[in-house]
Amino acid sequence: MGSKAFRAARLPIEVSLKIDEAIARSMTILVGEYLGACRLYQDYLHSKDYRNVIVGHAKSMRYNVGNWKTVQYGIDLKEREKGMIKDCDSAIVIWTDSSGVIAENLELLKNLGKPTLLYEHSTRTGTTEVGWLDPGRTYDPYYHMKEYFKKKKQQNR
Repeated sequence: MGSKAFRAARLPIEVSLKIDEAIARSMTILVGEYLGACRLYQDYLHSKDYRNVIVGHAKSMRYNVGNWKTVQYGIDLKEREKGMIKDCDSAIVIWTDSSGVIAENLELLKNLGKPTLLYEHSTRTGTTEVGWLDPGRTYDPYYHMKEYFKKKKQQNR
């Protein structure tokens, strides 16, 4: 998964190398269908002629360059992302400018203990950090509060 704000012309080498490892292991790759990083993932997989890909979507399919199998994971972006996170064994995430949606997903990945390669990019400073998800780091400081209120709202229904 990745930020729609990621505007590079191609995947970073660190990310493409991890995808190449997944391809070499014949892993099923789940990918989104939105602008930015997801399209770069899809374009890269298509350039490798890799077929073991599932495109996760919500209500509608916006991009599926490889005409791969699709799975609907809910009716909105948050449901789609949570469903894909629960289905995956590991993740590669491109996070641009501390996007709140991606931060929430990083917290979920961390809480589920899923190995995650994080490519963190800032367009403001031009800096990039690459590494594994840090179980001691807080990516979304409001994550637990949001989860608390979601559960409380569901109980009141």
